[in-house]
Amino acid sequence: MNSFLDKVEAVLDYGNKKIEPAVNIIEPYFESFNNEMQPILQRPIDWILFVYFASHIPITIFFDLQCLYPKWLIPQFLVQLNGSYLQLTSDPFMDTSNTIYWFKSFALCEAFIQLPFFFVACHALLKNKSWIRLPLAIYGAHVMTTVIPCLAEIVFNQEMYGLSNAQRNIIFFLYFPYFLIPLVGLIDASIRITKRLGYVDRQLALKKDT
Repeated sequence: MNSFLDKVEAVLDYGNKKIEPAVNIIEPYFESFNNEMQPILQRPIDWILFVYFASHIPITIFFDLQCLYPKWLIPQFLVQLNGSYLQLTSDPFMDTSNTIYWFKSFALCEAFIQLPFFFVACHALLKNKSWIRLPLAIYGAHVMTTVIPCLAEIVFNQEMYGLSNAQRNIIFFLYFPYFLIPLVGLIDASIRITKRLGYVDRQLALKKDT
């Protein structure tokens, strides 16, 4: 009887040894699947980022890129809307009559790099795709470095553009969220990537021990 039980135990041990590597391989995919099933409203930071990217699409197309469009292409109601905004703020970056080449270079990045990414990010955040974290970190670092010069220009060079204190404050608070939210996304993505890499390192260490 003991001999039979020993054989059964040996078979089970052999089966466990064969199954364990497979479990280690698929375990991260179970984790990713469970994460992707979590609704976006239960992920506050992802929800904030989703709203940010979704709202940024029309703002980019209809307002931010006006400095790049030929005048005949811009609908009259958008010209009037932009004019009303300029009357309130005198925002030098949104005044298409100004030639600020470094800002236009940022606008080109927004048109050909950021705008396509907005659509990708919205989809990936909605589905909670793990692969979006690294691009979010790269996007956050890129955008922060483009917004900082704009903020510095408004704060420290206001006399050049004839801005009042009220106009400077309005422009600053309109632009600052486009620095803060990418910063939050960068920090969140970095934390997630670090945790993921730590998990992989632990799994590799376990494999070496076995």
